[in-house]
Amino acid sequence: IYRLYGKPDAPELFLKHGKGSVANDVTDEMVRLNWLTEFMPLPTIKHFIRTPDDAWLLTTAIPGKTAFQVLEEYPDSGENIVDALAVFLRRLHSIPVCNCPFNSDRVFRLAQAQSRMNNGLVDASDFDDERNGWPVEQVWKEMHKLLPFSPDSVVTHGDFSLDNLIFDEGKLIGCIDVGRVGIADRYQDLAILW
Repeated sequence: IYRLYGKPDAPELFLKHGKGSVANDVTDEMVRLNWLTEFMPLPTIKHFIRTPDDAWLLTTAIPGKTAFQVLEEYPDSGENIVDALAVFLRRLHSIPVCNCPFNSDRVFRLAQAQSRMNNGLVDASDFDDERNGWPVEQVWKEMHKLLPFSPDSVVTHGDFSLDNLIFDEGKLIGCIDVGRVGIADRYQDLAILW
């Protein structure tokens, strides 16, 4: 990701580039930006190029700071940030599922996780303190015990983290990194934020 800024009278922009499978991720982001912009405040696509091996996505920047940056700068703003996140998430989750062409449900996500696990791409050092030192397979088995029997499907962000939510002048004004938007259980967004 490249941040383009500092030129007089020119907007701040972001350029995402991906090769191989990452090109697919950049393409997913472009497609979801196009769809979700009808419902939520997002960066505007300025240009997109896709070749067999590469994808380039140029978007406007949303002015402001991430929720994480705001909390770092103003630690006492936590309650206001939580309230703003709740309003934003309710708005996202209220988009009719029948309007969303993207699937991000647990079956889809678990298949991705299984593939990453099988290819040795899971870093056990990323596990939380409670699972520190556990082998990947043990975390996988324990996770399956927690699966909901009947998901509460809504349109989800897919990476609803403090780094992907933009505040300006104390208000949540938009989100970024929407390449995983899709229909999933509402608690997926809450789990990522947690």
